[in-house]
Order: sequence, then structure tokens, then C-alpha cells
Amino acid sequence: MDSRARVLNLLRSNPRGLRQADIARALGLSRSRVSEIVRELERAGLVRRVREGSIELVVPVDRGARGPRELSRQVRLGIVWSSEYPFIAVFAKLLRDRIGADLQVVVYSNGLDATWDLIGGRIDLVLSPLVTQALFYSLTSALRIIGGGAAGGASVFYNPRGVPGVTSSTRASTMDLCISRAFKELGYGESVRLYQARGSDIVHSIELGRAQLVAVWEPLATRLRMEGFREVATCLELGIVHCCTLAAPSDMEWEELKRLAMLYQEAINTFARNPEPWIEWYSARVGIEASAVRKALSSYVYVPYVDVEGAVKMLRDAGVSVPSPTVLREAVLEVAR
Repeated sequence: MDSRARVLNLLRSNPRGLRQADIARALGLSRSRVSEIVRELERAGLVRRVREGSIELVVPVDRGARGPRELSRQVRLGIVWSSEYPFIAVFAKLLRDRIGADLQVVVYSNGLDATWDLIGGRIDLVLSPLVTQALFYSLTSALRIIGGGAAGGASVFYNPRGVPGVTSSTRASTMDLCISRAFKELGYGESVRLYQARGSDIVHSIELGRAQLVAVWEPLATRLRMEGFREVATCLELGIVHCCTLAAPSDMEWEELKRLAMLYQEAINTFARNPEPWIEWYSARVGIEASAVRKALSSYVYVPYVDVEGAVKMLRDAGVSVPSPTVLREAVLEVAR
């Protein structure tokens, strides 16, 4: 679990508050790291500091006390750098034509940072791994999953000259699930998992022989194929039925959530029928060559809705127990199913 999530989880189990020194001791983190995390959670509106005499406590914030959030005329959508989301070009057009809103795309190197920024109010929507969103819903109830996305577009690769038993992925992500499934289905052993902040770092770990088994997404998967690394399975073959899904703040008005969900579903369906006109727009905003985006299209299955029971099975088969099936079902908006 991400260190920020661990701190927040500990505080929610101690609603009267804890000293930073107590947090550091309980979680085995340095005091400087705890101080950094508390500042970040404070900026996100998830904790506050209170004084009891000479003692300063960190206390979790009840988000239910906030008023409903309204959608602005400029919608900030966070995405992870990948070939996965060219359908957001259609979404941008529908937002502009139907509700007069401009879509601003904010590109992140990983889903954890993108999802934290949604919770902190720095973006309005996020396309990040379903498993990441479900984890943070279980900790904060601060988001709702309002749409599907794409399945596929990621694979597990093997380097026989890599360090035996060492794997690499991003933390609390689809790649994490994919690696876990590879052990169970393909019989690989694992001793150490190297968590990286960027997909390019995962690629470097297998190229340099620091890891034997890695999971990466497009266009990085194509790069490893071209370099001759053995593709042992696609994540879709390993039962990963959802990658990134669309989430919005849970304090957004219900009618706004519903309207966004319907426009988003229409965008995916429109794109799936004729993807070509939208590729250049997407390429320009994420910094991936249009040819690479185009080449990756065949590796994806575009799904506008969330298969909740399929997602429950996906997490269970990967050995993920948090969130529980009940919490995951609560996290997904009814209109998104």
C-alpha cells in the first residue's frame, strides 16, 4: 500500500488524532517522511492539525462536512501516460458541444499520483487503474467510479538474464495485478518486487537485467517486443478485465455525475466505431507518436461500462483483499454498470 494511504488508514482508525511521532513509529516511516505526507494530506483536505495543550495531533477530516462540488467550465482530466485513452478526444468534443466545457488533459507518470490529485481537488476527473480508485474509495470515500475504459494494452515480459525472482511494476496498479496473476497462472517465483514511479523505469529494470519479470503498458510493451524480450502473456489473457476507469469526486452533484457518465459512455462508443479521426488530437496532448497510438489500437477492448462482478473476480484472483467486494460495488456508480 502507498505510504500516504497507510497514514490515512491509520488516522481513520484513530479519529481522535495521533502525533506525527506516533504515526512514524506505528508505520516504520521516518519523521521527515511523515511530515511530508501530512502536509500533502492537509493540502488535499483529508487531515487537519489540532493542538491539545503543548501536543499537536493530526486528525482525519470528515469529508461529509463539505458542500457539493460544481463542475467548472474548464474540466481538468488526469490520465496516465499511455496509448490507452484516445477516446477522450471524443469526450472533449461532447463536453464542449453539449455543456460548453473545455477539457484540459493533465498527464501523470502513474495512477497513484493522478488519483491523489483528484482527491485533493487539483483535477476534476481521473482515468487511473480501477484497483487504485477502489483502494482510495475504501480509505476516503472521496471518489466514485463513473465509467469504464479500455481492457488490454499491457503484457508481462521475461528476461532470462535478469535477477531471478525479481519483478517490477507500478504500485497498487493494473501492472501490479498482472504480475500477481502471472505468478499464479504461469508458475513464476518471486522474491522481490521493485516498485517504480514511471513506466520507463520498469522498462529500464528489465533492459538492465535488474528484474526478470515485468508488466508494462503500451507503447512501452511494443518497445520491449521490438527489443526481443519474451512476452509471456498479455494482461487480458491473465484475466485483467479492467485497466483504467473514470472516477469523479464523490462530492460532485448527482446530476453532474450522471451527465458526465452518459457523455463519457457515448464518447467511447463513438470512438470504437471509427477511431482514426481522433488519434492526432490525442497524440498531441500526451506526447506519443500518432503511429504508436494507432498501432496499439488492436490490443485494446473498449468498454464504456464497469463489469463490477468481473472486477471483483479480477481482484480476488490476484490476491487483493482490499477493498472488499462490498466496498468495490459501492464505489461504482449505478449508471456506470
